[in-house]
Amino acid sequence: MTTRRVVLGSCAVVVHLFLIAQLLYGFDAKQLEQFRKTNKCQKCDLSNAKLANLDLSYADLSSANLTGADLSAATLYSANLSGAVLVNANLTNANLYDANLSKADLKGASVAGANLHNAIWPNGKPCKMGSVGSCKQ
Repeated sequence: MTTRRVVLGSCAVVVHLFLIAQLLYGFDAKQLEQFRKTNKCQKCDLSNAKLANLDLSYADLSSANLTGADLSAATLYSANLSGAVLVNANLTNANLYDANLSKADLKGASVAGANLHNAIWPNGKPCKMGSVGSCKQ
């Protein structure tokens, strides 16, 4: 009986460690892999994903959870981020030219140095030319 308890206890520890790792890691690895293959990830969880310096032009990330994601210096030209959750995301120096951010949640997100020319802001209005680091409307 003690061997069985040790095995069951070990299994419980492994399951708990897996669950804790998922919470700390954030995103779903399968969804990230699918996104990398298809450039589409609607309503998926990419929270805390490291996507810095990637070319994500024309990506469909509508309604995706990108909380805490690192998108610094990423190219998001004409990307669909409508309804995306970008709370505390790092968009520093990202290229969001023509990106759709309508109804996106940008609370705490950093857009310092980001190119927002002609991006559709969460309020549904386009950013004017010269919008770098903030949306001029």
